[in-house]
Amino acid sequence: MLIVRTAATFVIAVITGLIATRGWTDEQSKLNVAPDGFHLLFNGKDLAGWKGLVGRPHDRAAMTEEQLAEAQVAADQKMREHWTVEDGVIVFDGRGDSLCTMKDYADFEMFVDWKIKEKGDSGIYVRGLPQIQIWDPANTKIGSGGLYNNKNNPSQPLVNADNPVGEWNTFYIKMVGSQVTVRLNGQLVVDNVVLENLWEPEKPVYSSEQIELQNHGNTLWFRNIYLRELTTSDQLAKIEASLPQVARAKPEEPRKVFIFTGATGYQHSSIPHGAHAIQLMGQKTGAYEATISDDLSWFAPQRLQQFDAVVLCNTTGNWIQPSADVVKKLSEGGQLDAESAEQLLRQSVLDFVKGGKGLMGFHSASDANYHWPEYGQLIGGYFNHHPWHEEVGIRVELPSHPLSQAFGGQDFSVVDEIYQFRDPYSREHLQVLLSLDTAKANMKKDSIQRTDGDFAVAWIRHEGKGRVFYSSLGHREEIFWNPAVMQFYLDGLQFALGDLKVER
Repeated sequence: MLIVRTAATFVIAVITGLIATRGWTDEQSKLNVAPDGFHLLFNGKDLAGWKGLVGRPHDRAAMTEEQLAEAQVAADQKMREHWTVEDGVIVFDGRGDSLCTMKDYADFEMFVDWKIKEKGDSGIYVRGLPQIQIWDPANTKIGSGGLYNNKNNPSQPLVNADNPVGEWNTFYIKMVGSQVTVRLNGQLVVDNVVLENLWEPEKPVYSSEQIELQNHGNTLWFRNIYLRELTTSDQLAKIEASLPQVARAKPEEPRKVFIFTGATGYQHSSIPHGAHAIQLMGQKTGAYEATISDDLSWFAPQRLQQFDAVVLCNTTGNWIQPSADVVKKLSEGGQLDAESAEQLLRQSVLDFVKGGKGLMGFHSASDANYHWPEYGQLIGGYFNHHPWHEEVGIRVELPSHPLSQAFGGQDFSVVDEIYQFRDPYSREHLQVLLSLDTAKANMKKDSIQRTDGDFAVAWIRHEGKGRVFYSSLGHREEIFWNPAVMQFYLDGLQFALGDLKVER
């Protein structure tokens, strides 16, 4: 099993490693050598993998293949006149157009070093959209890194973290779904902010597009450009093709969903796939609007109450335990310690659901918070090993149930990592929807510990006035482009939101 570090733990490790091995002041050490898990977007020698700019995304989409190819030849010729490579650095002379990746990207993490002159102005376009700002703060009185063209969401950086003009700076950029996080020289300047579509404001950001180094009429330098794809364009196309066209239930009112990706244990590589799929499903069907974050402080009561449901996206480990940074955010100048902060967050989650809101968890949402018994009761049971990671049969236990319609009420097979559960799992407190068909699974696994043949895969339950939906499917990326499973997850989320009615 390949372990891929993602999210906050991966980011911290990589940034710490870069500071230790390269730093932001040592201009030659480890030049254009990608950290583990990343690949080079710029090879340090030439502009292979890069192209000239041809219009905006919607302009390119309107062109025929022949028109686009002809325009690209002209754009590439113009690009080579103004973008060059000198001593392992990309240099722009201030004329011409932006430099673009040949490949389109969906969800990714990226590092890039940049340098400008006095009164310089530039930016990084992500998914073909402007922009993560680069400029001279002495000239603008605002630091770099902000999402400059945002109108409805934050546009300015949290702090001014720029090095003096003429010195190298380093961006860390993470984009998942429609949201962007930026660190400049190690400091957080954009905290999971929605990027708006400047070109077509009525639409969300494009799901996949090129990355651009912006021309803004001044000399620029770039180096050490590294990228790690979280969700590829091909995978995203499969996800989009698999999603339901319409929601089965009409929302009673506009719904807001919080997708939490903060895993502190095993880091599933499918986390961004699941988060992006759930967010995209809301956009496509109009059933809800979703926000993605791995920031635990969003569970603070005041912030959590803006949402109608929480989706726990492969959240392994004791994620309810706050880091020092989260404690600081929760304290707001007060004297909360880690223990009291955790108690605040625990109670907030329980009150949220009991008060009438929804909770959806998939896969390793049950492999979490073993030190918090109420969480195990809330989610419906704790993980107790995964005997199967292969094709198995799945039994639809209640063929006529509203949430069974995604499978036509029929049993099916799937390839995924299948869990078994321990206390507080009990059918007395759950309505089990799917379970392992033991006649269509290898029951000679050494790790099988249950002797009653009860291997639930998905269930629902009520907690106070609220609703909980859980499914253990979701270890593998391809689960999130399985049409039946995605319909099931939409139905389950609509149940959690209270829009798809189910008798108790």
